[in-house]
Amino acid sequence: MMTLPEVYCRVNRARGLELLSPEDLLNACQALSRREDSPMELHRFPTGVIVLQLKTASVESMVEATTEFVKQNGSATASQLAADQGITVILAKERLLAAEEQAMLCRDDSTEGLKFYPNRFLIDV
Repeated sequence: MMTLPEVYCRVNRARGLELLSPEDLLNACQALSRREDSPMELHRFPTGVIVLQLKTASVESMVEATTEFVKQNGSATASQLAADQGITVILAKERLLAAEEQAMLCRDDSTEGLKFYPNRFLIDV
């Protein structure tokens, strides 16, 4: 799973001097998503972040892995999850928000930043 800016940078780095425009990349990714035989698809998170991911990737498995990481550590920030998973902070935050949306995590938004905890309101009932 990669955000479109990451895909844009990697594609243009590989192309060298023949750069691809952002619009052309978006159109190519959309065309790739529409193909039945393509293993890739575009996914838009509720916040508007668009990622290119495998069609076999499921939100449930992503939420489960994220929730397990938070449970093992007691709590987590987006930067902690990003460092552990080797992903960008933006993508880590989207994963945490997706787990929160499914009521697996709850958040503490304080002056220290946004931190997520296991949702004990549902677990300990």
